Amino acid sequence: MQITSILSNIRSWLVCGHRSKWLIFLLFTSSLFVKTMLFHWTTQHSILLSSLWKAPAAFFAFWGGKLVPVLFLSAFVFIAKRQYWTIVVNILLDIWCIANLFYFKANGFFLTFDMIFMVDNMDGFWSSLNAYMGWDIMMFLFITGIYIAIFCLTKIFSTTKRYTIITVLMIMFAFLWASLTNFLYQKINYDKFGKPNKGQLVEQTTRIQYQYCFLFGNFYKDVIIGGAWLEKVDWWVKGYINNNSIISYFPAMLLYQIHNMEKNNTIKISQEIEADIKNYIKSTNHDTTKQIEQSNIIYILVESLESWALELIENKMMMPNLHRFAQSNQVLYADKIISQVRHGNSADGQMIGVTGLLPITSGATCKLYGKNVYPNFAHMYSNSAIINPSKGAWEQTQMTQSYEFLQLIEPEIGEVWRDMDVINNVLDYSFESGPSFCVLGITITSHVPFMYGVEHTMHEVETMPQIMSAYLNCLHYTDSCIGVLVDSMLNSPLANNTTIVITGDHTIFRDANTFSDMTEYAQANDINFQAGKTFTPLIIYSPNIQGNIHVTDTCYQMDIFPTILHLIGAEDYYWKGFGVNLLDSIARNNRPITEQEAYRLSDLMIRSDYFRHYCADTDSTNIAEYYL
Repeated sequence: MQITSILSNIRSWLVCGHRSKWLIFLLFTSSLFVKTMLFHWTTQHSILLSSLWKAPAAFFAFWGGKLVPVLFLSAFVFIAKRQYWTIVVNILLDIWCIANLFYFKANGFFLTFDMIFMVDNMDGFWSSLNAYMGWDIMMFLFITGIYIAIFCLTKIFSTTKRYTIITVLMIMFAFLWASLTNFLYQKINYDKFGKPNKGQLVEQTTRIQYQYCFLFGNFYKDVIIGGAWLEKVDWWVKGYINNNSIISYFPAMLLYQIHNMEKNNTIKISQEIEADIKNYIKSTNHDTTKQIEQSNIIYILVESLESWALELIENKMMMPNLHRFAQSNQVLYADKIISQVRHGNSADGQMIGVTGLLPITSGATCKLYGKNVYPNFAHMYSNSAIINPSKGAWEQTQMTQSYEFLQLIEPEIGEVWRDMDVINNVLDYSFESGPSFCVLGITITSHVPFMYGVEHTMHEVETMPQIMSAYLNCLHYTDSCIGVLVDSMLNSPLANNTTIVITGDHTIFRDANTFSDMTEYAQANDINFQAGKTFTPLIIYSPNIQGNIHVTDTCYQMDIFPTILHLIGAEDYYWKGFGVNLLDSIARNNRPITEQEAYRLSDLMIRSDYFRHYCADTDSTNIAEYYL
């Protein structure tokens, strides 16, 4: 009774005058600010406390960037009759932060609106999120739970009196604080890079005006008058969220989407850019001294395959068949292939391999530009097919046509083929299709969260982190399936006229913080693994390869396409891609184009539907008719 009386007296004091509003304001501000800092800590693992005495301007700019949007939202506490909306805002912020955290852990990027609109691709893969669930995700829900508990227990949120003047003053203060924060960032940039020269002064003045006039001005100024940075939107987003807030990122990204809607439509490229592209194409087209007889293609795209999995791990070989295959005769083995996928993930890995292009800057290429005309090697064959294990994902039906494969073989809706089903379909198609065929098989069993490895332990690994063990067990199963394929093909007459390509669609353990326990375990047990610094392997068998060639150089996924063209006797193909033939050591060390420039040109070529509108002098959209 005494406790009840005390609580009643406290409540009576709080609801008096402005006190209740200020209490709500402080509680709401605290909940939002803590979540903002929690998000930053989870993605960056730093809150710059040491800069308080080392770099005060950076310290206050950093904390100001996080505080400004919180103050702006909290200001409306004083004008609202009821405060239930604060719970809704907390929940919406949880959804926004958690969605971005999941995406960041899986891909190393933050969400854009293009990716939000692609949520339908998660059908059948929602269990993948389990791999990225951690204490940080739960903390957001915990903070909201505390806030709701206070809401219900105190019952002070039902106050109806408005204090409009305080709201106005608080919003004004937020804008002034934003200006101060942006000024500090501007000062930091001046100190680092120097003040602008006269030629830059007008542009810089305009930038500063935009920067100081908006709560998310750092983003807005570059969206409106910037240009070059848009080619690196993911890099900019990371910097923006780091310096500002995950809260202000939402309206900033919305502004970006509205201002750049034309990016999702086919564009026209300038004559200068077209000339750059044609000059590049011309530089990569030269007569070869050795013509190779055309061979068939079996292309296996292994889900989430990383190179370290092919090595000896705790005196155990988790992928003995692929390891043996990589060391065998007539094989090219490159174990340091940098994954170049972006928002399209597996679909991007497929596109890079069969077209030699790189993904667009923002959004998934297969979604936004699935009806484009693409260069490819499939049209060179009288029989071609894609074996897809799951129906409906990544616009595979449309992309099969765009890549000019003649057939798509996949299960019914709701059914998922395990890797052995995929391999059996690849073998059946190869042996039954005739003398000229190209088949692409896509595996899926090693897809995160590696449930098959959890449910069916194929190779005992006792002391590893659970997710690491599950991943390796999945690949152990996949390896057994690929072993059947390799043995069947190499012991058949097709071996003399077939190129077998095995590679990963992308790496999987990209976020160093999420998988730090795996890194620690690997270091303690002499395993060649470090989260965020992994490669995917490339293994190519061809009757046109002499001996075993082990490429130890760091290479790119874009190198796969030109290497295949060489091995199948298609050196006269008009488009060689942005990579180099990995069999050519001179080319590997003297690339005609940088990766950054390749991304830039590829983005423009895809968004302009270059191979439809700029290459052919005829009305035909069949690249084979024009290029060969």
